[in-house]
Amino acid sequence: MLLFWACSTQKENVNGDALGKFELEKVGEKVFYLDSTLAPYNQSILTFEQDGTTKLSIFNHLNVSVNVFDYSTGQIEKQIGFLKDGPDGIGPISNMGHFMQNSDSIFFFNHWQSRVHLMNAKGEKLRSYDVGIGDDSEEQSKQGFHMMVSPISQAFKNGDRLFISVQNAGANPFDDQRLIYMIELNLRTGEREYHSLPQPLMLNNFWGVYTPFASSLAFNPNKEQFSLSYTKNPEVDIISISNLDSIQESKSVKSEYMREMKPLPKRNDTPTLYGYSFNELSDLTNMQGFYMNYIYDPYKDVYYRVALHERTSEQYEKGKSGFRLSIIVVDSNFEKLDELELTEGLYEYQTSFVSREGLHLARQIDYQPDEDQLVFDVFSSKK
Repeated sequence: MLLFWACSTQKENVNGDALGKFELEKVGEKVFYLDSTLAPYNQSILTFEQDGTTKLSIFNHLNVSVNVFDYSTGQIEKQIGFLKDGPDGIGPISNMGHFMQNSDSIFFFNHWQSRVHLMNAKGEKLRSYDVGIGDDSEEQSKQGFHMMVSPISQAFKNGDRLFISVQNAGANPFDDQRLIYMIELNLRTGEREYHSLPQPLMLNNFWGVYTPFASSLAFNPNKEQFSLSYTKNPEVDIISISNLDSIQESKSVKSEYMREMKPLPKRNDTPTLYGYSFNELSDLTNMQGFYMNYIYDPYKDVYYRVALHERTSEQYEKGKSGFRLSIIVVDSNFEKLDELELTEGLYEYQTSFVSREGLHLARQIDYQPDEDQLVFDVFSSKK
């Protein structure tokens, strides 16, 4: 549903074909012009095609609206407002994501209510879907997943079925060490299914707090298959759309800049914190490396996987300006084509999308020309 751009300091091309090597590089930049109601970046952002042109859509939490931009000009075409409260409202909007294929069919994913709302271009609610496991949120929380749709956790539509990727907290897994990774919603009947896969690497080890269990899902419509990335797993799991509860195979999509990921030692047998204080554990966890965004590019038939590298104490203290990122590119058979290391601290990886032009990564706030511009660096191959 979404995607990303940058500068190289070091790179090695790993694979090639008869048409030449795929070399990922910064090929330009793209500016979108905001108004005073829009934040410089937002987690729920995507592109869609309408009337033969590419549109960019941003869900703006500040004034509860979807803002549709013309990609070519970077200008806002329309702003669609929604009610937050009441029977026609979309509910609490914190961590809410959205998905759309056109401006008259907008889905909102309410994490807090375990509901999916279908809205139209007038801001009216057409239908709501219940996607909670039990009668209350407590039962859903036991399964350890959060319906937080974003560029890291996406949604996909195939016919009458909407596939909602969820992020896992890794808490209270099923007895056979399976984690829910997707909700399949039948838009016609309202029926939903929960799909889970075995994840012993994640569940047999102690990786720290929430982030290490976050998952990212990509869909390749040409092969009718999903592939699932977890932040601490150098491999991705490949799943056929015809059998969503079984892993076909796993493939390495590993960064050459990442050291081997090792779990944290348990200080005692108490689950969750295992003898650590939360503040201590949060810092130890977040200094480690992660695999973050994982996106299929249908225009070039490749996958991008963004790696956030391990940081030193000094880099960690710098916050986002100390982020060290690289983009791994693999083909549709998961053979590595290239990896591009990016300039430290330049990019806001959560604000990303893909279009015909390539992968777009938003620049950090400090690198935006002004507060009324959202600037992306665009990455592609000139092959």
